[in-house]
Amino acid sequence: MAVKIALFANKDSAQIAEIAEAVVDAGGVPVVLDIRLGGSAADSTEPALTLGHDQAAWGGVDFADIRAMHIRCTAPRTLPTLPPVLNPLSHAEYRAAFIKEQAFQAATYSFFEHQAARGKLVVNRLTTAYIDHNSKSQFYEKLRSAGFLTPRSLTTNDPAAAARFLDSVGEAVIKPMIGIGSTRAVVPEDHARLDELTRCPALFQERVMGPTLRIHIVGDRMVLALRIIADGVDSRTGAKDFEEIQLDPAEAAAMVRANRFLGLHYAAWDAIEGEDGRLRLLDCNPGPFVMWLPTSARRTVFGALARTLTTFARTGSLDAASQAP
Repeated sequence: MAVKIALFANKDSAQIAEIAEAVVDAGGVPVVLDIRLGGSAADSTEPALTLGHDQAAWGGVDFADIRAMHIRCTAPRTLPTLPPVLNPLSHAEYRAAFIKEQAFQAATYSFFEHQAARGKLVVNRLTTAYIDHNSKSQFYEKLRSAGFLTPRSLTTNDPAAAARFLDSVGEAVIKPMIGIGSTRAVVPEDHARLDELTRCPALFQERVMGPTLRIHIVGDRMVLALRIIADGVDSRTGAKDFEEIQLDPAEAAAMVRANRFLGLHYAAWDAIEGEDGRLRLLDCNPGPFVMWLPTSARRTVFGALARTLTTFARTGSLDAASQAP
Protein backbone atom coordinates (compact mmCIF):
# COMPACT_ATOMS: atom_id res chain seq x y z
CA MET A 1 0.00 0.00 0.00
CA ALA A 2 1.35 3.41 -0.95
CA VAL A 3 1.85 5.77 1.97
CA LYS A 4 1.94 9.55 1.96
CA ILE A 5 5.16 11.28 2.99
CA ALA A 6 5.07 15.02 3.65
CA LEU A 7 8.16 16.90 2.45
CA PHE A 8 8.65 20.49 3.62
CA ALA A 9 10.97 22.99 1.93
CA ASN A 10 11.06 26.40 0.37
CA LYS A 11 9.11 26.65 -2.86
CA ASP A 12 10.80 25.03 -5.88
CA SER A 13 13.55 23.36 -3.84
CA ALA A 14 15.71 21.21 -6.11
CA GLN A 15 16.77 19.09 -3.15
CA ILE A 16 13.24 18.29 -2.05
CA ALA A 17 12.41 17.36 -5.66
CA GLU A 18 15.13 14.71 -5.60
CA ILE A 19 13.95 13.44 -2.21
CA ALA A 20 10.43 13.22 -3.65
CA GLU A 21 11.78 11.01 -6.46
CA ALA A 22 13.44 8.80 -3.87
CA VAL A 23 10.14 8.51 -1.96
CA VAL A 24 8.42 7.34 -5.16
CA ASP A 25 11.18 4.76 -5.70
CA ALA A 26 10.58 3.56 -2.12
CA GLY A 27 6.88 3.05 -2.88
CA GLY A 28 5.58 6.18 -1.22
CA VAL A 29 3.54 9.16 -2.38
CA PRO A 30 5.40 12.45 -1.79
CA VAL A 31 3.35 15.44 -0.67
CA VAL A 32 5.56 18.49 -1.21
CA LEU A 33 4.67 21.53 0.89
CA ASP A 34 6.01 25.08 1.11
CA ILE A 35 7.32 25.70 4.60
CA ARG A 36 7.44 29.49 4.20
CA LEU A 37 4.49 30.18 6.47
CA GLY A 38 5.80 33.67 7.07
CA GLY A 39 6.40 34.48 3.41
CA SER A 40 5.53 37.67 1.60
CA ALA A 41 1.88 38.67 1.68
CA ALA A 42 2.17 39.17 -2.06
CA ASP A 43 3.03 35.49 -2.50
CA SER A 44 -0.22 33.76 -3.37
CA THR A 45 1.33 30.37 -2.54
CA GLU A 46 1.82 31.20 1.12
CA PRO A 47 0.32 28.18 2.90
CA ALA A 48 -2.55 28.18 5.34
CA LEU A 49 -2.05 26.35 8.64
CA THR A 50 -4.66 24.89 10.97
CA LEU A 51 -3.79 23.18 14.22
CA GLY A 52 -6.01 21.94 17.00
CA HIS A 53 -6.61 19.07 19.40
CA ASP A 54 -7.78 16.63 16.76
CA GLN A 55 -6.84 18.32 13.49
CA ALA A 56 -3.79 19.46 11.59
CA ALA A 57 -3.58 20.83 8.07
CA TRP A 58 -0.88 22.62 6.11
CA GLY A 59 -1.40 24.21 2.74
CA GLY A 60 -4.81 22.60 2.40
CA VAL A 61 -3.45 19.10 3.12
CA ASP A 62 -5.10 17.16 5.95
CA PHE A 63 -2.45 15.33 7.99
CA ALA A 64 -4.82 12.73 9.42
CA ASP A 65 -3.35 9.99 7.20
CA ILE A 66 0.25 11.24 7.03
CA ARG A 67 2.49 9.46 9.52
CA ALA A 68 5.98 10.55 8.41
CA MET A 69 7.44 13.84 7.26
CA HIS A 70 10.76 15.48 6.47
CA ILE A 71 11.76 19.13 6.91
CA ARG A 72 14.43 20.24 4.45
CA CYS A 73 15.73 23.03 6.63
CA THR A 74 14.35 25.81 8.72
CA ALA A 75 15.38 27.37 12.00
CA PRO A 76 14.28 30.28 14.15
CA ARG A 77 16.37 33.38 13.66
CA THR A 78 16.96 33.52 17.39
CA LEU A 79 17.75 30.81 19.88
CA PRO A 80 14.48 29.74 21.54
CA THR A 81 15.85 30.48 25.00
CA LEU A 82 16.51 34.14 24.24
CA PRO A 83 13.94 36.98 24.27
CA PRO A 84 12.23 37.46 20.90
CA VAL A 85 13.59 40.99 20.45
CA LEU A 86 16.70 42.53 18.97
CA ASN A 87 19.13 44.84 20.70
CA PRO A 88 18.38 48.60 20.78
CA LEU A 89 20.87 49.32 18.00
CA SER A 90 18.95 47.30 15.43
CA HIS A 91 17.16 49.09 12.65
CA ALA A 92 13.47 49.79 13.21
CA GLU A 93 12.40 48.04 10.02
CA TYR A 94 14.33 44.93 10.84
CA ARG A 95 12.97 44.91 14.38
CA ALA A 96 9.38 45.09 13.15
CA ALA A 97 9.88 42.23 10.70
CA PHE A 98 11.74 40.21 13.30
CA ILE A 99 9.03 40.52 15.94
CA LYS A 100 6.28 39.73 13.44
CA GLU A 101 8.21 36.63 12.45
CA GLN A 102 7.99 35.21 15.96
CA ALA A 103 4.32 34.34 15.57
CA PHE A 104 4.99 32.45 12.34
CA GLN A 105 7.89 30.60 13.93
CA ALA A 106 5.83 29.68 16.96
CA ALA A 107 3.07 28.30 14.72
CA THR A 108 5.56 26.30 12.65
CA TYR A 109 7.27 24.90 15.75
CA SER A 110 3.90 24.00 17.28
CA PHE A 111 2.78 22.18 14.15
CA PHE A 112 5.72 19.78 14.12
CA GLU A 113 5.69 19.27 17.89
CA HIS A 114 1.98 18.45 17.61
CA GLN A 115 2.72 15.85 14.95
CA ALA A 116 5.51 14.26 16.99
CA ALA A 117 3.28 14.18 20.10
CA ARG A 118 0.77 12.17 18.09
CA GLY A 119 3.37 9.48 17.44
CA LYS A 120 4.42 10.55 13.97
CA LEU A 121 7.97 10.61 12.62
CA VAL A 122 9.25 14.14 12.08
CA VAL A 123 12.70 14.33 10.47
CA ASN A 124 13.88 16.57 12.07
CA ARG A 125 11.87 18.60 14.55
CA LEU A 126 12.83 22.23 15.17
CA THR A 127 14.41 21.54 18.50
CA THR A 128 17.82 21.99 20.12
CA ALA A 129 19.71 20.58 17.12
CA TYR A 130 19.41 23.97 15.46
CA ILE A 131 20.68 25.69 18.60
CA ASP A 132 23.68 23.37 18.50
CA HIS A 133 24.25 24.13 14.82
CA ASN A 134 24.04 27.88 15.34
CA SER A 135 25.87 28.28 18.65
CA LYS A 136 28.90 26.08 18.50
CA SER A 137 30.64 27.09 21.73
CA GLN A 138 28.21 25.14 23.90
CA PHE A 139 27.91 22.47 21.19
CA TYR A 140 31.56 21.48 21.51
CA GLU A 141 31.32 21.30 25.29
CA LYS A 142 28.11 19.27 25.07
CA LEU A 143 29.79 16.73 22.79
CA ARG A 144 32.96 16.63 24.86
CA SER A 145 31.04 16.06 28.10
CA ALA A 146 29.34 13.08 26.43
CA GLY A 147 32.66 11.51 25.48
CA PHE A 148 32.97 12.63 21.86
CA LEU A 149 36.19 14.15 20.55
CA THR A 150 36.25 17.81 19.49
CA PRO A 151 39.15 20.19 18.88
CA ARG A 152 40.26 22.34 21.83
CA SER A 153 38.19 25.53 21.68
CA LEU A 154 37.88 28.89 23.37
CA THR A 155 35.16 31.49 23.06
CA THR A 156 36.10 34.89 24.39
CA ASN A 157 35.98 38.65 24.07
CA ASP A 158 39.05 38.95 26.28
CA PRO A 159 42.18 39.69 24.21
CA ALA A 160 44.50 38.40 26.95
CA ALA A 161 42.63 35.08 27.20
CA ALA A 162 42.73 34.72 23.42
CA ALA A 163 46.48 35.37 23.37
CA ARG A 164 47.09 32.72 26.04
CA PHE A 165 45.01 30.17 24.14
CA LEU A 166 46.77 30.83 20.86
CA ASP A 167 50.16 30.49 22.54
CA SER A 168 49.11 27.14 24.03
CA VAL A 169 47.67 25.49 20.90
CA GLY A 170 50.03 26.81 18.21
CA GLU A 171 48.20 26.67 14.87
CA ALA A 172 44.59 27.75 15.23
CA VAL A 173 41.48 28.75 13.33
CA ILE A 174 38.85 31.38 14.08
CA LYS A 175 35.10 31.06 13.59
CA PRO A 176 32.10 33.35 14.08
CA MET A 177 30.00 32.78 17.18
CA ILE A 178 26.80 31.97 15.32
CA GLY A 179 25.60 30.78 11.95
CA ILE A 180 27.55 29.30 9.06
CA GLY A 181 30.24 31.92 8.50
CA SER A 182 33.55 30.78 7.07
CA THR A 183 36.37 29.33 9.12
CA ARG A 184 39.84 30.77 8.49
CA ALA A 185 43.32 30.25 9.80
CA VAL A 186 44.69 32.58 12.46
CA VAL A 187 47.65 34.38 10.91
CA PRO A 188 50.45 36.32 12.69
CA GLU A 189 48.80 39.65 11.86
CA ASP A 190 45.73 38.59 13.87
CA HIS A 191 47.71 38.62 17.11
CA ALA A 192 48.04 42.39 16.76
CA ARG A 193 44.25 42.77 16.36
CA LEU A 194 43.03 40.83 19.38
CA ASP A 195 41.76 44.04 21.01
CA GLU A 196 38.96 43.96 18.44
CA LEU A 197 37.48 41.05 20.40
CA THR A 198 36.14 43.57 22.93
CA ARG A 199 33.58 44.55 20.30
CA CYS A 200 32.37 41.01 19.63
CA PRO A 201 33.31 37.55 20.98
CA ALA A 202 34.87 35.01 18.62
CA LEU A 203 35.50 31.29 18.68
CA PHE A 204 39.11 30.09 18.48
CA GLN A 205 39.98 26.48 17.90
CA GLU A 206 43.16 24.45 17.63
CA ARG A 207 43.82 23.47 14.04
CA VAL A 208 43.67 19.71 13.71
CA MET A 209 45.66 18.60 10.68
CA GLY A 210 43.94 16.07 8.47
CA PRO A 211 41.23 15.73 5.82
CA THR A 212 37.71 17.00 6.41
CA LEU A 213 34.99 14.36 6.20
CA ARG A 214 31.28 14.70 5.50
CA ILE A 215 29.40 11.89 7.23
CA HIS A 216 25.71 11.20 6.61
CA ILE A 217 23.61 9.44 9.24
CA VAL A 218 20.08 8.14 8.61
CA GLY A 219 18.28 6.36 11.42
CA ASP A 220 20.74 4.07 13.12
CA ARG A 221 23.10 3.75 10.17
CA MET A 222 26.02 5.62 8.72
CA VAL A 223 25.00 5.59 5.05
CA LEU A 224 27.76 7.64 3.41
CA ALA A 225 31.14 9.05 4.38
CA LEU A 226 33.08 11.31 2.04
CA ARG A 227 36.55 12.77 2.21
CA ILE A 228 36.43 16.33 0.88
CA ILE A 229 39.25 17.19 -1.49
CA ALA A 230 39.68 20.93 -0.93
CA ASP A 231 42.07 23.84 -0.82
CA GLY A 232 42.26 25.98 2.28
CA VAL A 233 40.84 25.63 5.77
CA ASP A 234 37.13 25.88 4.97
CA SER A 235 36.19 22.88 2.84
CA ARG A 236 32.81 24.36 1.93
CA THR A 237 34.34 27.17 -0.07
CA GLY A 238 37.33 25.26 -1.42
CA ALA A 239 35.82 21.86 -2.28
CA LYS A 240 37.17 20.39 -5.51
CA ASP A 241 36.11 16.76 -5.30
CA PHE A 242 34.80 14.02 -3.01
CA GLU A 243 36.16 10.58 -2.27
CA GLU A 244 33.87 7.95 -0.77
CA ILE A 245 35.54 6.21 2.14
CA GLN A 246 34.78 3.47 4.64
CA LEU A 247 34.87 4.58 8.24
CA ASP A 248 36.32 2.39 10.92
CA PRO A 249 33.28 0.52 12.37
CA ALA A 250 33.92 1.95 15.82
CA GLU A 251 34.00 5.50 14.43
CA ALA A 252 30.83 4.88 12.39
CA ALA A 253 29.05 3.58 15.49
CA ALA A 254 30.22 6.66 17.44
CA MET A 255 28.73 8.94 14.78
CA VAL A 256 25.38 7.17 15.06
CA ARG A 257 25.50 7.58 18.85
CA ALA A 258 26.29 11.27 18.47
CA ASN A 259 23.32 11.68 16.15
CA ARG A 260 20.99 10.00 18.64
CA PHE A 261 22.56 12.01 21.49
CA LEU A 262 21.25 15.14 19.75
CA GLY A 263 17.83 13.54 19.16
CA LEU A 264 18.21 13.38 15.38
CA HIS A 265 16.97 10.87 12.81
CA TYR A 266 19.02 12.32 9.96
CA ALA A 267 21.99 14.65 9.72
CA ALA A 268 25.27 15.38 7.98
CA TRP A 269 28.31 15.76 10.21
CA ASP A 270 31.59 17.51 9.54
CA ALA A 271 34.66 15.98 11.13
CA ILE A 272 38.42 16.00 10.77
CA GLU A 273 40.29 12.74 10.56
CA GLY A 274 43.30 13.27 12.81
CA GLU A 275 46.73 11.75 12.35
CA ASP A 276 45.78 9.11 14.94
CA GLY A 277 42.85 8.01 12.74
CA ARG A 278 40.22 9.26 15.19
CA LEU A 279 37.55 11.79 14.29
CA ARG A 280 37.25 15.26 15.82
CA LEU A 281 33.69 16.51 15.40
CA LEU A 282 33.23 19.99 13.96
CA ASP A 283 29.57 20.46 13.15
CA CYS A 284 26.20 18.77 12.83
CA ASN A 285 23.76 19.82 10.12
CA PRO A 286 20.21 18.70 11.08
CA GLY A 287 18.77 19.90 7.76
CA PRO A 288 21.78 19.33 5.51
CA PHE A 289 22.28 20.70 2.04
CA VAL A 290 23.24 17.70 -0.10
CA MET A 291 23.04 19.11 -3.62
CA TRP A 292 26.75 20.02 -3.65
CA LEU A 293 27.55 16.28 -3.74
CA PRO A 294 27.81 14.06 -6.85
CA THR A 295 24.59 12.48 -8.15
CA SER A 296 25.47 8.99 -6.92
CA ALA A 297 26.13 10.30 -3.40
CA ARG A 298 22.82 12.19 -3.34
CA ARG A 299 20.94 9.05 -4.39
CA THR A 300 22.55 7.08 -1.57
CA VAL A 301 21.56 9.63 1.08
CA PHE A 302 18.10 10.44 -0.24
CA GLY A 303 17.31 6.78 -0.86
CA ALA A 304 18.12 5.89 2.74
CA LEU A 305 16.05 8.81 4.01
CA ALA A 306 13.08 7.86 1.82
CA ARG A 307 13.16 4.22 2.96
CA THR A 308 13.26 5.33 6.59
CA LEU A 309 10.22 7.56 6.11
CA THR A 310 8.18 5.04 4.15
CA THR A 311 9.04 2.16 6.49
CA PHE A 312 7.80 4.14 9.47
CA ALA A 313 4.66 5.21 7.62
CA ARG A 314 3.87 1.55 6.90
CA THR A 315 4.82 0.01 10.23
CA GLY A 316 4.66 2.75 12.83
CA SER A 317 7.89 1.29 14.21
CA LEU A 318 10.85 3.58 14.79
CA ASP A 319 13.13 0.56 15.22
CA ALA A 320 12.11 -0.83 11.84
CA ALA A 321 12.46 2.58 10.20
CA SER A 322 15.89 3.18 11.74
CA GLN A 323 17.17 -0.11 10.37
CA ALA A 324 15.53 0.19 6.93
CA PRO A 325 17.97 -1.20 4.31
